Amino acid sequence: MIFLLLRRGFCMRLTAKMKGSIFAFLSIAIWSGSFLIARLVVGNISPLSLTAARWLVSLLVLLLFALPTVKREWSVAQTFLPQIIIAGIISVTLYAPLVYFAAQTTSAINLSLIAVITPVFIVIICAFMGKKQSTNTWIGSIVALIGSLYLVANGNLSRLLGLKFAVGDLLMLVDAIIFAFYSIILSKVPKGLSQTTILFLMTLVGLICLIPIVGWEIMQPNFIFKINGIVIFSILFTGIACSLMAWWLWNLAIVYAGPSHAGMIYYGMPILSSIVAFLFIGEPITPVHIISALLIIGGIAWSAKK
Repeated sequence: MIFLLLRRGFCMRLTAKMKGSIFAFLSIAIWSGSFLIARLVVGNISPLSLTAARWLVSLLVLLLFALPTVKREWSVAQTFLPQIIIAGIISVTLYAPLVYFAAQTTSAINLSLIAVITPVFIVIICAFMGKKQSTNTWIGSIVALIGSLYLVANGNLSRLLGLKFAVGDLLMLVDAIIFAFYSIILSKVPKGLSQTTILFLMTLVGLICLIPIVGWEIMQPNFIFKINGIVIFSILFTGIACSLMAWWLWNLAIVYAGPSHAGMIYYGMPILSSIVAFLFIGEPITPVHIISALLIIGGIAWSAKK
């Protein structure tokens, strides 16, 4: 309902870029909460099974209202089907499992380090595809990246020089790049094709492709799937909020603001994650967080300058 209110309410008076910025911010705000959920379910459910369950919830919710829209827009959707299939495989099938497999052979700081450079990949790929990026976009991107790296390194950038990289880092790098491609391929949606149809089809395709990966996880000796309140809440919250709403909002963000600017907002993810951790589990806000926030917000603001 949030995105419907935004689209039909006060957002009607805003420019497309401002709307996209709001959608992107709301999207990463929801995703920031998913890190807290991930901590809650440790030892209760295996990660790939949680991924499949959350997207299944999203599909079931979409089934309640999406089918008439999909049927009406099917002729247009067919012309955009290759992009939708790629988007579904990236967002549903690959994104979370790649993070899981990467975490088996690398450290948390390496994962965070590579994740925060995703917006840079968006800008670089856009530039290679002939979409000229302004000088302010490059400057803002670099400033925001420094702020993110400063936070990941806990205020000691020299700490990054001593990092050792493993196979998991390559997997995380692939994850960052494919998310950048996702943000680009869905930036030009054909007229007459709604996000309802796009999300339904990409969720359906992604879940089908996810079946063999989940099957592999079930066969593992350390497979866990407990039925308790924490697991049920986590599946429902991540399915409705983190999968359905957040990806819907992100899709709108890249349509309205473009992938480069939406990617700049993505830099705010570490800061929002820190705020969520402070509010709900009492992790302290330190001067490092404040300095990082100033750099990230400053970089985002600078990139928006004409």
